Amino acid sequence: MADEKRKSIVTPFHILLFGVLLAITATGYVKIPAATGLPMHWGFDGRPDQIWPRDPALAAMPILALVLLVVLFVIGRLAPPEKVEPGRIIAEAAISAVLLILCALQFGLLLIGTGSEVDLVRLVAAVVALALVILGVALPRSTPNAYAGIRLPWSMADPANWRATHRLTGGLMVVAGLTLAAVALFWSTPVNLLVAIGPALFLPVIIGALYSFLRARGG
Repeated sequence: MADEKRKSIVTPFHILLFGVLLAITATGYVKIPAATGLPMHWGFDGRPDQIWPRDPALAAMPILALVLLVVLFVIGRLAPPEKVEPGRIIAEAAISAVLLILCALQFGLLLIGTGSEVDLVRLVAAVVALALVILGVALPRSTPNAYAGIRLPWSMADPANWRATHRLTGGLMVVAGLTLAAVALFWSTPVNLLVAIGPALFLPVIIGALYSFLRARGG
């Protein structure tokens, strides 16, 4: 009975996003000529520096998404519910964010493969910005757990530290996402975008972890 009531980390919305990814992939196999090479890595000048054959390039995103979903589904089924539930909000938001990024990448490859002009770096930056906002909104709603969030010894041991740390980190992620979106909209040179993505992803977590440590030292 307990297993029947157990709620999966992988939600119907995640399955929907995976379905969208598969639909984009299938369209790519139909519309993109088999001999077409697709970019899979970009340099700081915004130009692709790695070109893959069509078939493995189109297969990469769905395989990555499938592995992610299967692993998290198994974790959700096997881990004790009391360890899963406190971090559920972060896990669900993170899965959604990753799937959105993979869908955006795959859609960009589809456009490139069919001859359309697309600034894939700008597209990815915009979706990463959206993902940061999603995660930033979710973080303050979490509680100490075994697998998600800023899991430091002092934040795990002190619920007040956890709440304060994740409120700060979540707010910084929202600000970072909005800033990255502004860069993508107004200053979208490849160098600006590639330089902005890294700090937007890592600075909120670094600042949040440092704040958690200092709060623990001062508390």
